[in-house]
Amino acid sequence: MPTPATTEPETLRLAASTSSSRDAAPPAEPDVAPKTAAIVPHLLPDPWAAPPLPKSDRVPAPPNNNALAAVLVDEPSGAVLYEKNAHDRLAPASLTKIVTLILALEHGGLDEWVDVDVDSRTMRGSTIMGIIPGDRFTLRDLLYGLMLPSGNDAALAIGRHVAGSDEAFVAQMNALSQRLGLTDSLFANPHGLGGGVTHYTSAYDLAMFSRYGMTLPGFREISTAPYWKAQGNRVIEVANIASFLRLYRGADFGKTGYTRNAGSTLAAGAWRDGHRLFAVILNSPSREWDAIGLMDWAFTNYKWQLP
Repeated sequence: MPTPATTEPETLRLAASTSSSRDAAPPAEPDVAPKTAAIVPHLLPDPWAAPPLPKSDRVPAPPNNNALAAVLVDEPSGAVLYEKNAHDRLAPASLTKIVTLILALEHGGLDEWVDVDVDSRTMRGSTIMGIIPGDRFTLRDLLYGLMLPSGNDAALAIGRHVAGSDEAFVAQMNALSQRLGLTDSLFANPHGLGGGVTHYTSAYDLAMFSRYGMTLPGFREISTAPYWKAQGNRVIEVANIASFLRLYRGADFGKTGYTRNAGSTLAAGAWRDGHRLFAVILNSPSREWDAIGLMDWAFTNYKWQLP
């Protein structure tokens, strides 16, 4: 079986077409205070959702993987079907953007116009959407630019729009961890590049963030789109770089990351026979195949009980 690319090149830059400028810029939006959505966390096991059961008394051992940390979680029950250092606090790289997407979806107003003050041209060695100061795009456009090409520039623009400043948005990220009862995470920025010892999370927390995110309208649609054409004051086209979505039958969520410190990372979801699993792989040179092996093992050897 061929091995997919296991790193998300930090120098990836998707082409930005500037030839389709509109005659007039989008109308200005009035200043509005950041919205606070009343969201009920979907983390504790549902009372009607029993965990899956082994199909036999002799379930084979899960396949070996190359991850420093990994976890496999059943969506409805929250049951952990496999874990390897699942609560170790590690650098997540661009999996951080899952949290950024969640907060933006909670904020709402995806058709609001955002005045960009982020200059992607200065972000060398960074995956980008390609925005520059003076651009105007909708929040929805920026969310696709966040998730599909893993745009660090889009992450900054989103955070500033949602919370008013980088610092205020980071505070919201850490408040989300507390709100969801997750104790392994601390964030220092909305994109996952750098941060050092003040930016970490765990495989378990990332699985729970992903599980919660899937309850929000737009989360799956945005993160799994193969392509998006952002049309603001100019056109930027972006494509999805998460190869798990193309490799695995039933894949309906995928976010990759890479830095030298974090290694290759992956958060993935798959829906099969009416059930969804989430896998998180941290610091593995074979992140896609590690996730695929765990999911195949669980779907083959476990059965789900009726409510």
